[in-house]
Amino acid sequence: MMTGLRLAVRAVLLAAFAAALGAGAHAAPPVQLVETRPVEAGLGNPKLPAALDTWLELIRGARRSLDFEEFYLSTWPGEPTEDVLAALGQAAGRGVRVRLLLDARMYRTYPRTADSLAAVGGFEVRLVDFGRLAGGVQHSKFFLVDGDAVFLGSQNFDWRALKHIHELGVLVRDRRVAAEFQRVFEMDWAAASPAGQPPDTTLALRPVQVTRAAGELPIRLVQAPGDTVSLWPSYSPRGAIPDSNLWDRDLIVRTLDGARREIVLQVLSYAVAGRRERDDTLDAALRRAAARGVKVKLIVSDWVTGSSGLADLQSLARAPNLEVKLSTVPEWSGGYIPFARVEHCKYLVADTLWTWVGTSNWEGSYFHNARNLAVTLRNRPLAEAARAVFETSWTAPGARPLDPDAKYEPKVRGEEPPPGKKKYGG
Repeated sequence: MMTGLRLAVRAVLLAAFAAALGAGAHAAPPVQLVETRPVEAGLGNPKLPAALDTWLELIRGARRSLDFEEFYLSTWPGEPTEDVLAALGQAAGRGVRVRLLLDARMYRTYPRTADSLAAVGGFEVRLVDFGRLAGGVQHSKFFLVDGDAVFLGSQNFDWRALKHIHELGVLVRDRRVAAEFQRVFEMDWAAASPAGQPPDTTLALRPVQVTRAAGELPIRLVQAPGDTVSLWPSYSPRGAIPDSNLWDRDLIVRTLDGARREIVLQVLSYAVAGRRERDDTLDAALRRAAARGVKVKLIVSDWVTGSSGLADLQSLARAPNLEVKLSTVPEWSGGYIPFARVEHCKYLVADTLWTWVGTSNWEGSYFHNARNLAVTLRNRPLAEAARAVFETSWTAPGARPLDPDAKYEPKVRGEEPPPGKKKYGG
């Protein structure tokens, strides 16, 4: 039985927690899943906060710094990113330091907004050439607020990612976790050149290796009394990360190998060969899980049709105890939108206890050559929330079982709309 002193201490702690919940700004738990539910699609978990609202709250609450590391930046008149950019301008106006780091290759596709921001006081914009540095791209999507919080996930800094694409991200309000990803940002920032200037080809990635004390990981965060999250950060590519023990691919494998009952997984694309690197490690882990009796379900977007990854998926779908579905998001009533109306999420849930949320598609090059980030979370309520996201997509009318022997026509998703369709945006 508890002593009177222990009961008194517990009462004080509970009262303090209740007071924090009543303080408004601190009402949210430190770890939240954040979703973009595409309009007119019926996908997602409505209990989760929306990405647009979360981004605006974070930016409007910033007091010292906002550091964005994004694959690219794309906006469109009247669309959600206009509000985000306005909030960033207001932040810079009140003295917040705003740094924006973009992939050099994708910048060439979307230069206009980045160039405009680079000319605004309070903004710094740099481009990092991961093709030269690591053979891939800067594919991560994350930002840091005042060194106190980090948002990462599948959402690109793109108007479509806040309205017309199914996305899943995670917000962590914790200085220890933010510091983990701040190291990556500073490493990549130091290897980048200012937008509008000739690239400095002498720059290199110089990771600062972190030595950890026993018990330092996982990072534990209290969501509520009796509800704790254990969190592991992870990174790619393997040769340019602050902790070689936290390579994203290997942490995913540990999660898959630890599953006992069920694995559900959703990604944009899947391939063993990939663009540069052949790596069957994740494919083998899924097969091992299914072989030991774990029920494995996998959703991949219909963008995989027409790619080499389709054959890999069809091979996987032949394995016993393993189901694969292709997902198609219905078109928007307002017209055809290039590179949108797709499920772009990248997450897995194991045993409704473990959740991985990341920025990598499941192809070798994303882990070996590209900058990507993730978190692995051990927490049942968060896993239940992510599992609910999966179930909505799994049972959606646009999710169809993959036929291992069928031939599929490539999905039209580029700038030119399908015949007879009207284009919106660009």
